[in-house]
Amino acid sequence: MAISDKPANRRTATPYNTDVGELFVRRFNVVSIYVVVLLLLAATIVWSGIKTAEEVQQYHQDYKTLQDMKKQERKLQVEHQRLLIEQQTFSATPQIASRAVAELGMYSPTLKDKLIIQPGVATALVPVVMEDSDEDMNDVIGPRASTDISPEESATEAGQ
Repeated sequence: MAISDKPANRRTATPYNTDVGELFVRRFNVVSIYVVVLLLLAATIVWSGIKTAEEVQQYHQDYKTLQDMKKQERKLQVEHQRLLIEQQTFSATPQIASRAVAELGMYSPTLKDKLIIQPGVATALVPVVMEDSDEDMNDVIGPRASTDISPEESATEAGQ
């Protein structure tokens, strides 16, 4: 056996405190692979940190929007309940009648405002209401067109 500078056992030749980078340099004589891997790892860590921060921010914004919508829903429910109570209050017949008179100027029709319409006849019969006459209130004058609006108009006025 010849004496050489190389140790017989490679494991004993490498010290225990040898860096991984030095092993790559000795083994492959290329530092760039190690550097590229470390840079990719660092970039991945930074990218995942940024994405996590963005997702947390988006979560907080969505949660705030959800809370605002819940507040709005509660307000709308209260308004809906108030409107239901108001509807029930004003749906009573006396309330409707008083509001019709007060706000719309409506009134119950009198006998002279009523028009008698007979089925199957193209003309309507109007009851005669004479205040200064002794005649019966159920007397009927001649036929008038069923499209006449007011029983007070005479037939000649309606034609004009």
